[in-house]
This record gives sequence, C-alpha cells and structure tokens, in this order.
Amino acid sequence: MRKFLITLVAFSLLFVPIQSFAKEEALSLDAKAAILVDASSGKVLFQKDADKPLPIASITKVMTLNLIFDAVESGKLTLNEKITVSETAAGMGGSQAFIDAGYDYSAEDLIKSIIIASANDSAVAMAERLCGSEETFVSKMNQKAKELGMDNTNFENCTGLPEANHLSTASDVAKMSIELLKHKGYFKYSTIWMDELKHEKDGRSTELVNTNRLIRSLQGCDGLKTGSTSEAKFCVTTTAKRGDMRLISVVLGGSTSKLRFEDASKLINYGFANFENKVVVQANQVLDKEIPVKKGKDKSAQICAKEGFSVCVENSGDEKLETRLELAEFVEAPAKRGLGVGKMTVLLNGEEIGQIELVLAKDCEKASFFDRLKTIIAFWK
Repeated sequence: MRKFLITLVAFSLLFVPIQSFAKEEALSLDAKAAILVDASSGKVLFQKDADKPLPIASITKVMTLNLIFDAVESGKLTLNEKITVSETAAGMGGSQAFIDAGYDYSAEDLIKSIIIASANDSAVAMAERLCGSEETFVSKMNQKAKELGMDNTNFENCTGLPEANHLSTASDVAKMSIELLKHKGYFKYSTIWMDELKHEKDGRSTELVNTNRLIRSLQGCDGLKTGSTSEAKFCVTTTAKRGDMRLISVVLGGSTSKLRFEDASKLINYGFANFENKVVVQANQVLDKEIPVKKGKDKSAQICAKEGFSVCVENSGDEKLETRLELAEFVEAPAKRGLGVGKMTVLLNGEEIGQIELVLAKDCEKASFFDRLKTIIAFWK
C-alpha cells in the first residue's frame, strides 16, 4: 500500500501545470511590499502590500530625475550648462559624488552621478539649480506625485535620506517609474556600469559605480533605481524589456541587498514567463470598416487608428480581449486625412482598458459636377 501511494502521488504530480510553480515561486518574497506592472499600460501583474506606506530611501530620486528631465525637455535646462555647487549641496551625507562647494559641474555630469551612483550631493545641487532651494524643489516633487495619482506618497527631501513622513508605496513607486521611462534621455546613463566624475578643484576623479547590479545579471534590465537606509532596509525599482514587452518591478523593505535583487529578478522573470504583449492595433493601421462620405468623389473612406495600442495578458489564453467601434454617421467632403471620425474601445474581460481615436486614412475629395453626372448616368443604365 505504501509503494502504491508513493507511485500515485508521483504520477499525480505529472499533471500539475508548470505555470503554477512559477506563480508560487513569485509569491515567495522576502520584501515587505512589492509590485509587478506592465510599463506600457500600468496593469498590475502581481502585488504584495503594494499600498502600504513605507520609507523608500534613494528610490526617491526617481521623482528627482523626473523633474530634472522635465526641465531638460522643456528647454529650462541644458546638459552642458555649468552649475555652481553650494555648501549645502556639497555637505550632504550618504551616497556622494564628493562634488566641491564653489566649483562648477555640468548638468550632465551631475545627472549621470545621480543615476549611476545615487549621489545625494548632486541631487541637491540640481534641486537648487532648478528651484532655488531643495525645499521648493520638494514641493514640486509632491505636486508631480499628485498629478501622477501617487495618493500615498509624501516627499520631505530630494535624496531619500531618513525623515519623518517621507513615505511612499510600491504602487506609487511604479507610477513614477513608468513616468521616468518616458524620458528617453534617461537611458543614456542607466546602463553605464562604471564611469568617473572629474573635479576642477584639484584634478581628482570620483569613481562612479552603478548601484543597480541587475543591469549586468538580469536579461533585458536597463534601469531603474536602488535605495537603502536602516529605516527603509533594501529597496529597488527595476525595469526590463524583452521583445516588445517592458515590465517594472518594485521591491521595498528587503532584509538584505542580495534578497532585494533576488526578489526583483524573481518578479521580472515571473512576468515574462506568464504574460505576453498583445498588439490590439498598430499606429496608422487601416481597419476593415469604412465610413460613408457625403458629397465625395468616393462613397466611402478608409479609417485608421491614430495611435497604436497593446495590452499585457496572461499567456494561458484565459483572458478575453475585444474591441468596439464607434463611428460618426458620415463625413462630408472635402475632408483631410487625419480628421477624427470615431473611437475604438478596448475591453479586457469585459472591462474597458483604453480608447484609440479613429481618423481618416486619406483625403476625401469633393465630387465635381462631372463626377456627379457620371453617378447619375450609371444609376440610369
């Protein structure tokens, strides 16, 4: 009987889905809180206490970098601009680039040292340059957080150094991480493993080593940010792209540096193993449906999607993806290519997840007198 039971158990294990092991492994995390999201849609693929407010240490600098790149892209800051470092900035503790008070550094060098080495002194120098003081800059950080729907976040500084009520959540960190990835200039520095910062004062150099070791060990990883303090423990927000899908994982409150990276890797690998990117429609893709044209040379016109849309779904095939079209009754000629004529609503498991504007695929010419005459003759034949 004992041999029979052992054989029966072993046989039954053959029918346990492989995917269930992957899910169970992903659920076993050391971190106090974690989340895995699809970067393009923000869809949550896994979460553990994702809305629990916790200290996030230097992950704070994700928001600092968002404001910096906002300034670069709006023309308020140039990368080659020289920035004079204040005594306050140079005196910051924690992770540093050891910049010298009273000396100039390029904005690019300061940005690079923030991204690679998590330099607190460079972060404060940039905050003072953009807003005059760190305090004013922090108010802008909190304003941006509200705009992004980060309802459980409050920043007290731009570095992540411990302060009471300086808190965020895994869910909110994911939101500001998604925002940072929209700044393509970020990726110029995020995968640099080692670099150096030269100092004008005495000609010395500070070696910059990337704090995110996952860029060398995790397939497709090209960012984002680490953080650690005695209060926050070990944290990391990570992004990786494989094929046409990009994921973001956030790990807060890891008990050791090694375990935070293991948790982040586990989440990212789980995501790519169990989900896939489905393209609903591509930008400028012509649809089968046409729209009637009044007073036009042609009786109908082709329509296309103004923008592309894709969604992350379980690769088991269990999720139901569908689209619904809403078009204007007609369009009156003449009408230009790109004119809005309706929308496509995308639903996943019956819930709306997005809308795409539908537009004319080409110009609609107005019918001439001879065009109308041809139509009349054709009708009477």
